[in-house]
Amino acid sequence: MYQRPHERSPNAVRKPRTFARLPGSFDPAPLLAELAAVAPWERREEPWLPSQWKWHLRTFFLVLRGGEPTSVPGGQLTSGGGVDAPLLEKLPRFAEAIDTWFPVPAATAWIGLSPPSARIFMHVDNTQHWDEHHRVHLPLTTNSEARLCVRGRFMHLPASTTWAINNSAPHGAINGGRFDRLHLMVDLPSTPAVEEWMAAGEPRHGIADDPVLVELSQDPFVALGPAERANRALMARLGRQ
Repeated sequence: MYQRPHERSPNAVRKPRTFARLPGSFDPAPLLAELAAVAPWERREEPWLPSQWKWHLRTFFLVLRGGEPTSVPGGQLTSGGGVDAPLLEKLPRFAEAIDTWFPVPAATAWIGLSPPSARIFMHVDNTQHWDEHHRVHLPLTTNSEARLCVRGRFMHLPASTTWAINNSAPHGAINGGRFDRLHLMVDLPSTPAVEEWMAAGEPRHGIADDPVLVELSQDPFVALGPAERANRALMARLGRQ
């Protein structure tokens, strides 16, 4: 894969091999209504941020909780957890969800937006913070052609369901449909209650799709246009990832 080497945390948690369907379901409609009133995603404007990571180019995200701000927009997702974004005060349903829907409050939380035709190239989440937390996806709105890939296996995650994925293994995604895909994503610390919840998940292995896997295994720089390639600062930053 096209990313810098990573020294795995000695406190890394054990994650599902690929996917695990976690107990419970939820109604995404109230969350989507609240989000549309505060941060309509169709506009792709602030507070939505274009992804700063080369694997996620052409996708967007909305930080709800993370660490301290960094020099990179959205860097709160790499600098720790437990700090609420100011926007969260305007999203009380989301605040309640990330504090009460899981065995413990989420350490980090954000909403990921993958527009039609968006690709997330294969990578691993390579910080020690991510090693030490479980990644959970809650699809809010999606389509059958929007799929996650973990270890070369693909799955569509339906709206209203809850999933753990192994983000410490090679993973990516593609939205081959005509509609946006929105996922609420959280990272949970390893506690006895969290581990018990994870153990109750139903393992799912996904299916192979070799042509799409080859597409997602390319150098992410294939997604860059001429103007982006001419931007030396951007290319230097992406090259360090």
